[in-house]
Amino acid sequence: MLLGFLRWFRGYVVFAVSGRFPERFINIALKNKLRLWRVTRSDGSLTACMYMRDYRRVRRYARGSGVRLKIIGRHGVPVLMRRYNDRMGLVFGSAAFVLTVFVMSLFVWSIDVTGLEKISESEMRSMLAESGIYVGAFKPAVDTSGASRDLMLRDSRIGWMAINMNGSYASVEIKEETPSPTVEDLKAPCNVKAVRDGTILHIDAEQGKTTVKEGSGVVAGQVIVTGVLEDQRGGVRLVHSKARVIAQTLHQARFRLPKTVTLSAPTGEVNERYAASVFGLTLPLSVGGVHTVGVLSDETAESPAPLGVTLPVALKTRRLYAIEQREKVLDNNSAKELLLKEAHLYEVFTLADCKVTSRDFRFLASSDGYTLCVDYTCREDIAYQEKIGVEK
Repeated sequence: MLLGFLRWFRGYVVFAVSGRFPERFINIALKNKLRLWRVTRSDGSLTACMYMRDYRRVRRYARGSGVRLKIIGRHGVPVLMRRYNDRMGLVFGSAAFVLTVFVMSLFVWSIDVTGLEKISESEMRSMLAESGIYVGAFKPAVDTSGASRDLMLRDSRIGWMAINMNGSYASVEIKEETPSPTVEDLKAPCNVKAVRDGTILHIDAEQGKTTVKEGSGVVAGQVIVTGVLEDQRGGVRLVHSKARVIAQTLHQARFRLPKTVTLSAPTGEVNERYAASVFGLTLPLSVGGVHTVGVLSDETAESPAPLGVTLPVALKTRRLYAIEQREKVLDNNSAKELLLKEAHLYEVFTLADCKVTSRDFRFLASSDGYTLCVDYTCREDIAYQEKIGVEK
């Protein structure tokens, strides 16, 4: 098979040998190291195959042997090239296309990441790039098992991951590590105390003895459910107290702004920059910028995907928005609006575990700024457990 391909690549002729002594011609050709194959006899003559370059030399031996040579057929790459001599661009273009496809198949075209919850995709792609897996990476040099192992050792948030190469695509499957639950020691004696001041609304005690009544006030650190129990004989035993204590609490917050604040505002000037990304290599297609100190930007990338196959090229568009710093003197209304926004953020993030039932706002204006005082009335669970120290 391989020998036949090499002969076809070099080009050969099929010819007939006629005359009185064709066997003599064959012997002379072999003696002069001219390669012959498929030598057969038919109708008093011989047919054989020979490389084109050798056939040009064999004619003088034919004259000396008293035989005549006749070409029956020509085969191989040189024949095709001569036949399509006027269309060599098509031949070389086809060859270049095949070579390009072969070379491109040796690189990673795209990476698909699945299973992320807490880890952002951009962060994961950055870690993959540090491990040698990125768009444009040379596939034979990619160590998928080693990269998976290194990433799991480097980041404790990754519980399991697998990197599979499917052609020119890398599929990354991740399962994030589930934090180990805190195992509560149910045998350790403890009290249930108040984490902050409040008025008790409801106590749901599973174990232990309640020391306060619903409707009474407690202070931070006060015992609500005790784990020290006395029996009828005066003996004492210790238990693991457990309870849910719903109380009405008060959270106070203070927010302040000066009379003059510095705000960032868009000027309306927008500049777009374009770049082409080929196998991870970014080639700028335009230059320019905005003429201010502050700039905000966003970037989008569009990759062609004919027949559902994402190609390793993309057109990136980056938009630059000019931002300038402006000083603004606040009046009562604008200051109050900004302070209310801060109060809302405080409620969303700081009081996330509480249910806010009412809010009392007090807006104060002075010569040096504005102040917003807010009293939040909340319903929350104020119970926490504290172990009872036992001396042996």
